[in-house]
Amino acid sequence: MNSYRVPQLAKKYTDYDMIRQHTEIPSFPDSRARLLQVFVGRTDEKVHQELYALATSLVQLAMDTHDRIDTISGERREQEMRSRQLNVLAGDYLSSRFYQLLAHAGKIEMIGKLSAAVSEVNARKMTLYERMKKLLVSADEYLRETVQLRMQLFLSFTGMFQHNEESLWNSLLTEFSSCETIVEELKRMNDQQQYLHSYAYWHIYEHGNDDERNVLRQSEPDARAWNAMVLKHRVGEVLLDKLRECTHRIQLLLQDEEGRMGLQEIHAILEPYLAYLQPSHAAVRED
Repeated sequence: MNSYRVPQLAKKYTDYDMIRQHTEIPSFPDSRARLLQVFVGRTDEKVHQELYALATSLVQLAMDTHDRIDTISGERREQEMRSRQLNVLAGDYLSSRFYQLLAHAGKIEMIGKLSAAVSEVNARKMTLYERMKKLLVSADEYLRETVQLRMQLFLSFTGMFQHNEESLWNSLLTEFSSCETIVEELKRMNDQQQYLHSYAYWHIYEHGNDDERNVLRQSEPDARAWNAMVLKHRVGEVLLDKLRECTHRIQLLLQDEEGRMGLQEIHAILEPYLAYLQPSHAAVRED
């Protein structure tokens, strides 16, 4: 089993006092980075497996950090302004580290591929945001498109793999990206700072009544009303069911590939999601 230390390496670029004091780096794309390292480790580029996983993760963190920049007009408190500025600067800084790492290794072609993927992600985000602004997005469409956005950078490596491994790579990347997204949405569901336009938001908007939709149209829905709607529409259960389906599909994929090198590491990537579905954990997610 290959040693996996990409999150620790990334801390060299993310652990700065200024960032910790005024903003927050988004969740590390752990499952995707680890899966990428496994698959690159099966190719002639295995010497760069850690580099590719680290560089791609930094680009992902940069984009996710930029996504946290609010677009609300009007006056802001000094702390809010500082946080907004740090989100811009932190995202730009992480992007620059990705270029530096790959350029230093002479991987100019991969810089081009990842840069093209960034453009594709931004284009897809704009399309999604326009539909969200017009309240035209269903919950499942939002989830499906969010998963695609999480996959796009990592799909840049597909051509590196042998033809008989491309299908497995794409399937596992889809399922693990889905797992990451669902867990993130379970957290957003109970976070008053992030529930606007989350999966829970779109699920309630799609299945709720007119009064509930009117609550959601407010810029800052009442916290009690929000929590009551989440419980009424059993959003946590819906998301946990989706996570359960994803982990089951991953297990089926691994059964079909039994005996192939690297599967032990992929089982390790799956383990946290299986643990998340244990009754003792699942009950907490729905409180």
